Amino acid sequence: MKKIFLFLITFIFIAQTKAQFVNSIGITAGVSAGNQKFLFYDPVAFSRKKYMYGFNASIFGEFFSNDHVRWVTEIQYDQKGSIDSQPDANYPNQLQYLSWNNYLKLRYEMYNIIPYLLIGPRLDYKLVQSTTSPAITGGFLPLHLSAGFGGGFEVVSYTNFKFLVEGFYNPDMMPAYISPVMHAKNKNIELRIGLKYEFSGKKESCNTPTYIED
Repeated sequence: MKKIFLFLITFIFIAQTKAQFVNSIGITAGVSAGNQKFLFYDPVAFSRKKYMYGFNASIFGEFFSNDHVRWVTEIQYDQKGSIDSQPDANYPNQLQYLSWNNYLKLRYEMYNIIPYLLIGPRLDYKLVQSTTSPAITGGFLPLHLSAGFGGGFEVVSYTNFKFLVEGFYNPDMMPAYISPVMHAKNKNIELRIGLKYEFSGKKESCNTPTYIED
């Protein structure tokens, strides 16, 4: 816990000293619905599992101040997995990951809200594996790549704090589990809410003409 607190303080300090580069920092929290697909080699067959529900949370930094295009870097805790439903029983498979996410952010400013799209890669580091499916006989890979396809909106505010809502589709780009007889991939659907602090708000220019009397 102390290491996480120290990381947050360092992150905020760096962001404040680089305010021209770092537009804002923020946090999110939400729920995840995880699914998995098992692909067997001999004979070739695949099995899609049932959804398992979990949680996610993150801290992020938003970079640059372009009106339409920005970059987001995020450290996220995420729960994934599935329920392997067999005739004899249901076998839960839960995985906990720490992910480094990077997104291209495309946004459009409106009067009350700012809708946006997010797309980019994620590097997933396995923290905890708790699997009971008979087909899983070893450990999931410690590192693998997945993708994030998301969208959301930010509520326009006249303060530096901005409220946001996001949704993500997060499929694996490579197998998360490999054995001699099969491999498995994760798929996650995430809903989350967040709050960000913008370091410098926009200044509206005054376009009212000035008249000088003769």
